[in-house]
Amino acid sequence: MTEENRCMYFVKRKNRYCRMTVRKGNRYCGEHQGISIEPIRPGKESESRRIKCPLDSSHTCYESKLSKHIKVCNAKRLVDAQPSFIVKGINRNTESKIPQHVPLSELNELVINAVIDKVKIAYGRLPKFSEVILEHGVLRDKLNNVTCGKTVKKHLLQNASLLSHLERANLVKEDTCFIEFGAGKGKLTYWLGQMIKDKKGCCILLVDRSSHRHKSDNKLKKEQSPLVIERIRADIADLKLNDITEIQKFKYKVGIAKHLCGVATDLTISCLVQAMQSKPKCNVVGLIIAFCCHHRCEYASYVGKAFLEQCGFTLNEFTVLCSIASWATCGSGLSKATKIIRKNGNTENNTENTRTNVKTLAAKEKEDIGRKVKSLLNWGRLEYLKSVGFQSNLIYYTTTDVSLENMCIIAMKNEI
Repeated sequence: MTEENRCMYFVKRKNRYCRMTVRKGNRYCGEHQGISIEPIRPGKESESRRIKCPLDSSHTCYESKLSKHIKVCNAKRLVDAQPSFIVKGINRNTESKIPQHVPLSELNELVINAVIDKVKIAYGRLPKFSEVILEHGVLRDKLNNVTCGKTVKKHLLQNASLLSHLERANLVKEDTCFIEFGAGKGKLTYWLGQMIKDKKGCCILLVDRSSHRHKSDNKLKKEQSPLVIERIRADIADLKLNDITEIQKFKYKVGIAKHLCGVATDLTISCLVQAMQSKPKCNVVGLIIAFCCHHRCEYASYVGKAFLEQCGFTLNEFTVLCSIASWATCGSGLSKATKIIRKNGNTENNTENTRTNVKTLAAKEKEDIGRKVKSLLNWGRLEYLKSVGFQSNLIYYTTTDVSLENMCIIAMKNEI
């Protein structure tokens, strides 16, 4: 194909010219014609002008052909084909009072210190969390495989412990639908499938808002197990679990998740509770969630607000808590240059670590405070689950050398 047949628009992000073909006599493709310097022929303005599609702003169309485009636009097809179990924002709390996020670097040192003091007092009232690291026979051969890489092995160790805790909590029964939220490629589902493949009448539903290649649940399907495997693409915030017909025939529902980001964890809990309280009611008998990314919690969706209020935290201090939570996993926060300066003993004119206004805190102290904040946010979720009829427990299910996000919550309905 000659250069004359290709679009002459330079794509800065890709550091090359666009490779789309062009109409005869044009220099630019239809997508880039509207943002190019190509002069519009007199009398052809409406035909040549391109505008953003009102259904999906990621692409454009000719203004003169807008009505025709809307009829065939893929975005319209997606909206028209939206299943009944997708209800926009059903699990998201739309509160009017949303605290504004202010970076720690812009906060007064006294404000941060006041929050830290409250964290220490509130954490001191919590019980000591147990470290219960379990193994599972279904993963033993894979873990003993010498070709198993270090990163893969870490995930396997976590999966093994989570699945064992699932069994220990008596949540692995016949006639059960297991729902993995934020399933990704379905690695946890795969080993769960191996564990329950001999159970009668079981199902696994995978929920993820993205589409993934090389999914592990496809391997389960190829094994021709009697286990029912379903996957839906949905944002947890919009998922109405009661309306998924494929899971209604199963007596028990159990939620599972590994390393859901902060807000997704709260949306998952809200989704399960919503399913229990709406009609037709879902018999959610338990859940196990390994936490992650507390700095990405959102006040509107966070389910443990009542507990934080009891601890004396104000609305505006929530974002401060979330920022401090990142100290548990982000390291010292110093650049390589600053580390070299400190190692050599030269601390003159060193102001790199003053951005949080907590100059007296060492890296280890900051990490410890960050972990305390994570525990408080997790305890708030535990208290919420207790308030809706669950018996809950927080434990360390793996060691920090396997994962810094090593805490999970196990909840069982009081009736079982």
